[in-house]
Amino acid sequence: MSVRSIPASVVLATVLGLTIPLRAAGAITPEARAVVDRYLEATGGVKAFTAERGVHSKASLKAFGLSGWTESWTARPDKSAGITSIGPFTLREGCDGPIAWRVDQNGKLLLLDGKDLESAQASAYFENEMWLTSDQGGGSVDRVGAEKDSAGSYVVLEVRPPVGNSRRLWFASATGLIERVMLKEDAQTVVSRTLEYRVFAGRRRPYRTVVSVVGMPANEVRTTLDSVWVGEPLEAARFAPPDQAAHDVRYLSGSPAQLPFRYGERHVWLKASVNGAPPEDFLLDTGASITVIDSAYAARRGLKSEGHLQVSGAGAAGGASLSQVDSIVIAGSQGGGIALIGQKAAILSLNPHIEPFFWRPVAGVLGYDFISRFVACVDYDRGLLTLYDPARFHYQGSGTALRLTMAGNIPVVRAKIDSLEGDFRLDVGSGSTVDLHSPFVARHALLSKVGKTVEVTGGGFGGTFASHLCRMGRMEIGPYTIERPLVSLSHAASGGLASEDYAGNIGNQVLGRFRCTFDYEHRVVYLEPGAKFREPDRFTMAGVQLARLGGSIRALHVLPGSAAEAAGVEADDEVTAIDRRPMSSYTLDDVNLMFENGRPGEKHVLRVMRGGKKRTLTLRLKTML
Repeated sequence: MSVRSIPASVVLATVLGLTIPLRAAGAITPEARAVVDRYLEATGGVKAFTAERGVHSKASLKAFGLSGWTESWTARPDKSAGITSIGPFTLREGCDGPIAWRVDQNGKLLLLDGKDLESAQASAYFENEMWLTSDQGGGSVDRVGAEKDSAGSYVVLEVRPPVGNSRRLWFASATGLIERVMLKEDAQTVVSRTLEYRVFAGRRRPYRTVVSVVGMPANEVRTTLDSVWVGEPLEAARFAPPDQAAHDVRYLSGSPAQLPFRYGERHVWLKASVNGAPPEDFLLDTGASITVIDSAYAARRGLKSEGHLQVSGAGAAGGASLSQVDSIVIAGSQGGGIALIGQKAAILSLNPHIEPFFWRPVAGVLGYDFISRFVACVDYDRGLLTLYDPARFHYQGSGTALRLTMAGNIPVVRAKIDSLEGDFRLDVGSGSTVDLHSPFVARHALLSKVGKTVEVTGGGFGGTFASHLCRMGRMEIGPYTIERPLVSLSHAASGGLASEDYAGNIGNQVLGRFRCTFDYEHRVVYLEPGAKFREPDRFTMAGVQLARLGGSIRALHVLPGSAAEAAGVEADDEVTAIDRRPMSSYTLDDVNLMFENGRPGEKHVLRVMRGGKKRTLTLRLKTML
């Protein structure tokens, strides 16, 4: 109980089966043994620990400006379960040895695999304090140093579980008790600090604990231990996945539902109605762990929000709150459609970061808790999203089935860029071809190997982010090969593009070449080549990124050595017309088509405003990548 796993609420805040090899035997160094023996004595002795085969505890918590509670159960050697409730959200999770699971805020059960399964098994190891057993529960314990701060001095041990990430435990030199636990999971570091110990059920345990995520101060969680029971009967069903499914889906005229969408700005746009309001534009996004509603749209619709937390986006973190939505309805192409009832969503300020790059506002994003209710077939050629009942779905297409794992709530497949293989997240919410994460880029020294690059700016949750775009030789996903793909090399220091566990994100410039059928329930995605499968990956021959800012179209970024730079375009120029057509008559897709599909040397006349003066600039297209 002294090295608790991070509650489900913290996992939610930071974002919003494999065969696991176990080590044959544990190991502990003599220096670490002395520290562990002192800790056992300080918490009640070996006898009290050994007798503690199962523990049930309750605690109150405060986080995100809200109050709540958490209840947990553990049983040695490898079982744990918990319920966390705060504001409108209640989450359940558990580990039953080789099986781990999670029930989301809307009641959907997810069996964990991949890195998530490893993380859950590691948490069960620590919750059961298996590192204190005679064989360290198959893990290892080493002394890694000493630390000092204003509160005192510490001996630091690193505990490596049989599977999953290690944790660093700081033992106070004065008391021998653990006062800090540090866990690095992917690109985030979670720190748990113990402020006070008290005796509960025969052992000294942390009474007050503060859990925080480095770089996300709004996500601090404070828990106070209320009650502990040791030795009560714990039924096996407590730790097993619950026999349940979400019952929040309504097919308005039978399954499957066929929903038309607009594929524009390299994104999938659906018209959705929230709480009976007129339909507005929502993005479909397999890269979103939770459905999100824009804060300005939520205010117009009278949606109430609770709390304040930080969530991780593509390149950074942004602020959010929580809300209860009565209904989300999407109409079908021939009547009917679907309705989701009683949804719990996140409220974020999306449009300041997204609208400049799309030239249009968005009401929200339909993420995992929407997509996971169905088998979702995204037909980019027809502009049609078909939603099937997973219990009755049988694939009848001619595509290839690729195995999925889940990264949090995001689907992952194995793929290869040139000779570099890795796990890639499938991101329908990305307009890129491939975004390689900054640790993967650094590990393979790609910036020094890929040849010519250009620096570009993107936008997403949390703000804008920069990366270098280049061409690589080929991308392989399943049996399919894409030649000379445009690859983004991220140098983000935080957010989703700084992930260490995954190589990168695959976006719509790849996915849009297929009819994609996502079956989360059975962990498979079917890829069937479409009309655009063999189209080359194109990059702008103008070399200027145009954004809609304050109602006008402006040059956000002018690439060095580009046609735009040669024409005299400068950053922050307001572009009022291209080829005598006012910018109000263009969509972003119109401009992209003009500048990407033109011929080198092709001439376009830009009218711009700079410093209150009108200018006419002649731009001649030029191949850059």
